[in-house]
Amino acid sequence: MKTFLLVYVIIILIILPTSLTAQAQANQPQIEALQKQMDALRSQMDQIQQQISALAGAKVQIPAPAPPAGEAVVGKTEETQIGSAKEQKEAERALAQKPGLGKNYGATARYEEFSQDNLAAARMDNAPLDPAYPGYFRLPGTSTFLRIGGYFKTDFIYDLKPAGDTDRFIPATIPVPTVSGVNNSTVSVRPTRLSLDFLLPNDRINTVRFYVEADLFGTNATTPRLRHAYAQVKNILIGQTFSNFMDPDAGPDQLDFQGPNAWVAIRNPQLRYGLKLGKNTGLHFSVEKASSDLSFKTPDFNSLANSNAPDGAVRLRTDYKAGHVQLSAVFRSIGAYLPDGRSQSVFGWGINFAGSQKIGADTLVFQGAYGHGIGRYVNDTSGTASDANEQGFVNPQLKAIPLVATYGAYQHYWRPRLRSSVIYGFVQVQNTDRQVATAFHKSDYTAANLIWNAIGSLNVGAEFLYGWQVQKSGLSGNAPRIMFSMKYNFIQMKPPEMKGK
Repeated sequence: MKTFLLVYVIIILIILPTSLTAQAQANQPQIEALQKQMDALRSQMDQIQQQISALAGAKVQIPAPAPPAGEAVVGKTEETQIGSAKEQKEAERALAQKPGLGKNYGATARYEEFSQDNLAAARMDNAPLDPAYPGYFRLPGTSTFLRIGGYFKTDFIYDLKPAGDTDRFIPATIPVPTVSGVNNSTVSVRPTRLSLDFLLPNDRINTVRFYVEADLFGTNATTPRLRHAYAQVKNILIGQTFSNFMDPDAGPDQLDFQGPNAWVAIRNPQLRYGLKLGKNTGLHFSVEKASSDLSFKTPDFNSLANSNAPDGAVRLRTDYKAGHVQLSAVFRSIGAYLPDGRSQSVFGWGINFAGSQKIGADTLVFQGAYGHGIGRYVNDTSGTASDANEQGFVNPQLKAIPLVATYGAYQHYWRPRLRSSVIYGFVQVQNTDRQVATAFHKSDYTAANLIWNAIGSLNVGAEFLYGWQVQKSGLSGNAPRIMFSMKYNFIQMKPPEMKGK
């Protein structure tokens, strides 16, 4: 009996493995089918996770799912796939981990400005106002990010008296003496602008930025005009953009394209270098295009301006939670050929203190500038030959003309989508004896508006402006203007009630 049981166990141990192997071979097609189904489900889960991450604003690149077992990738080698994924990951990591002042701009980032000049301004380390980089998308097949910006704007302007420039409110162009009983109306799309903002992330030098912007204020009615064209690598900038002497973040929120008479506002070709002094403080140096704005003549002579050297500017800026302050200076060599045939130059200089301050939900912006020979840099005096002139008849030496320019603007929110600003500006130059009687002496600028973010990217507003001009002779002129504007941003920004959240 024992022998029988032993033989039976040996037979079972021999037959069972053979049977299991045969059964496994019979089920192999089903196993492979289930494996493929599992691989497909994993691929779907990875794709869903990618969509969730994109909707949540995640900056982490999720590797593309591996192809199902047994399938080949057509048109891409393994090396190409790995390289592409690596480049994409490095690009997004460099953009997401952007160093600099981007998270510390505070009130500057939340300040609504109708002209959106703050978006074009160059920043330390190319840091954006909003660290979330709204509006940027990656160009397919590259690590370059692009933001298409700008807006379409139409102005409806009505002048109760002739105001000089029909598209921009410039008190220096107001006719003197005042002409009464004549009015004028204008419809203009010239403020419309388009911008292309390229960001090239790089782990070694942070982000490279290329920025180009144009509007329709060319020589003819709607001729394109280049506003900005610059490249910034780390903190070295080359190209045309706002002067280093200017503070574009201190501009008022208004419909008028020109801005206050006293605003230091000019775009210059330049070479600029920025040096970070602290987390929120930067020092910037620039060499900029020079242009002597002067004009004087005798019966036998018309002045011819020249520039012996480029302008130099230095700017110190600090940002804090409730605003920013900026102190800048410019140094110039203003040259001209005098009536006696001599070529003479004079030293020009200027200082500019500007900034912004949050007061609850409201914002105060301000500027005060003073200098000798800086007329070219100020809105109202640019083009009025207020840089320099002959000092007098007895002493025909070239003299840089002293100038003072100051303005302030207060922005108030009535509701999250409804705001107003009141603005006042004052400019005065100290004329020389040799300047003609009709030379610009001083001007005043006032404005008040109501701006409504109607829906999405559509903004509409109304503004009243009043300006005075006084010439060297003492004669003056004044003009009121009423304007309505409609502006549609090409990129829908965050709703006002969500700002700062």
